[in-house]
Amino acid sequence: MDKKNNILLALVTGLLLALSFPPMPFGNLAFVAFVPLLFWLEQQHKRQLLVIYLVFFIYHAGTNWWISSWQAETDPYLFISGLAVALVHPFLFLFPFLVYRTIRRRIDFNQAIWYFPFIWISFEWLHSISDLAYPWLNIGYTQTLNLNWVQFADIAGVYGVGFVITLINVILLKIIFLLRELTPETKKLNILIKNRNFQKLILPLIALIIVPYLYGSMRVAQFEHQKLISGNQIIKVGIIQPTINPWQKWEMSASQQVYRHMHLQDSLISTGAKPDLFLWSETAVLKLSLRMNADHDFSPLQGWINGYKTSLLTGYADMYFYKPGEKPSIAAKAYMNDTTMVYDSYNSALLLNPSPTDRLNPQIYHKMKLTPFGERIPFMDVFSFLRKWIEWGVGISSWDKGKEQKLLTMENNGKTAKIAPIICIESIFPGFVRDFVNLNADFITIITNDAWYDYTFGPEQHFQIAVMRAIENRRYVARSANSGVSGIIGANGKTLIRADQYKAIGFCGDIVCLKEKSIYTQFGDWLAYLCLTVTAFALINLWMKQRIK
Repeated sequence: MDKKNNILLALVTGLLLALSFPPMPFGNLAFVAFVPLLFWLEQQHKRQLLVIYLVFFIYHAGTNWWISSWQAETDPYLFISGLAVALVHPFLFLFPFLVYRTIRRRIDFNQAIWYFPFIWISFEWLHSISDLAYPWLNIGYTQTLNLNWVQFADIAGVYGVGFVITLINVILLKIIFLLRELTPETKKLNILIKNRNFQKLILPLIALIIVPYLYGSMRVAQFEHQKLISGNQIIKVGIIQPTINPWQKWEMSASQQVYRHMHLQDSLISTGAKPDLFLWSETAVLKLSLRMNADHDFSPLQGWINGYKTSLLTGYADMYFYKPGEKPSIAAKAYMNDTTMVYDSYNSALLLNPSPTDRLNPQIYHKMKLTPFGERIPFMDVFSFLRKWIEWGVGISSWDKGKEQKLLTMENNGKTAKIAPIICIESIFPGFVRDFVNLNADFITIITNDAWYDYTFGPEQHFQIAVMRAIENRRYVARSANSGVSGIIGANGKTLIRADQYKAIGFCGDIVCLKEKSIYTQFGDWLAYLCLTVTAFALINLWMKQRIK
C-alpha cells in the first residue's frame, strides 16, 4: 500500500465516526471507527498531526455542519461562526493523540495502546469544562439509538459508554496485529481459537458486546412506562411547540408570541386534555414590560393560569436593575441608552402555579451554561473589550450567567413535583444535569430553541443527547422546543411521544415521578476521574523514569 492509500485509510476514521453519530442509523460503526487511524499511526510517523486534524475535521463537518444554519435568512455572524468552529474545533482533538504519542514513544505498542481509552475519556471530560466547553461529540452519544446496549450509562454515564467503545476498538486493533504475525496455517479457525493470545482478546471482546446487551434488556424492561405507572405519581404534561421564525422572533411583539403559546394551549384544553403542567419553549416570554420582567408582577399570566388550574413552566427573559452603589457585572447593559438604568438580563425558566406568586421570591432559574458567542463571549471578564465586535446581532448575546442551580416546584391538583429546569445547551453537560437530579428532581424538563437549524441534524442530535440524560439518571424528560424536536422520553430512553418538526402544536403525555437514584447519579463521572488519574500516572511515571535515566 502506497503512502497516499495509507493516508486515505486513516481518514476513514473520520467518515466512520460521522456515520455512527445520530441521527445516522449506523451507531455500530463506532466500535471499529478508531481502528484505521490507530493502525495508520503505528505504521506511519510523518505528518501525523496533519492527518489527525483532517480526520476530526471530517468528523466535525459530517456531524456539526448544521451549526452555520444553512438557511436563506441565516445571520452572517452565525454562518461565519459555524465555519470558524469547523476549522478550529478539530485542533482540540490533537491533544489526546499527542498524549498517546508521548506514551507510545517511550514504551512498547502492546503496552501503550491500552492507555488509549483512558486518554480519550480524559480528553472528553476536560472538553466539557470552561467557557469554551463543547462536549456535543462525545463518542458515547453514537449509541443512543442502540437502546438495549447503552443502558449501562446509568452506571458510568456517557463517558463509560465512550470508554467501552474505545476499548473495543483497541481490542480489535490488537487482534489485527496478532493475525498479521501468524502464518496462514495458524490462522485457521480450529487452530486460532486454541491460541492463548487470541483467547485473551476475543473473550473480553465478546463480553464487552454481549454483557451490556444482557444488562440493557433487563433495565429497559424494568423501566418500561406501563410498569412504572403503577405505584408512582403521574404528572400530565402539556407541551407547546409554537414554531416561531427564529429570525423574526426578536423583532416580533413579545405579547404576540405569548398569545401564540396561549392559543395552542387553549386548543389543547378544548380537546378535553387536563394537564397538571404546561411546558413552553425557551424565551417564550420575552420583555413584556418592566413590571413583569423586572418587578416580577406576573398577574396577566397568573389569572389565566388560575382559571385553568394548571401550572406553567416557560422560558422567560428575567431582568435585574442595579441599585445605586451596586457594582454591575461585566455583562450589564444600559437600558434604552440611559446610563442611570443599568441591568443584567438572564435566559431563564419561570414556574407559575395556580396560586398567588410571591413577587419577592418567584420560582425563577437563571441559565448557568451559556452558548459560547451566541449568548455570551467566552471568558468575558478577560476579553470584555471584544464585546462590541463579536456579539451576535440576533437576539441577546450578552446574557449574564446564573449563579444558583435550583429546582422549581410544581404544586396543584393535590400534586407536588420537583422539576429540573434545563435550558437548551445545558442538556449536553452530563454532570450538570446529574447535579439537578441529586437535588431530588422528580423529572427533567428541557426548553430550547433549535429553529435556527431548520431540518438539519442539529435538533435531532440535541434530542438524542436528552435520551442519554434520561438513561443516566433514570428520569423522564419532557422537552419543549420552539420548532422541535419536542416530546417526552421515558426513564429507559424510549421516546414516548414526539411532535413533527416545524408544526405548531400542543400535545399531552404522562410523566412518571421517580425517586430512585442511579449509580451514575450518586457517584457522577467517577470513570472520567479514574481515566484522568491513570493518564496522569502514566505520564508522571514515564517522566520520572526518563529523569532517572
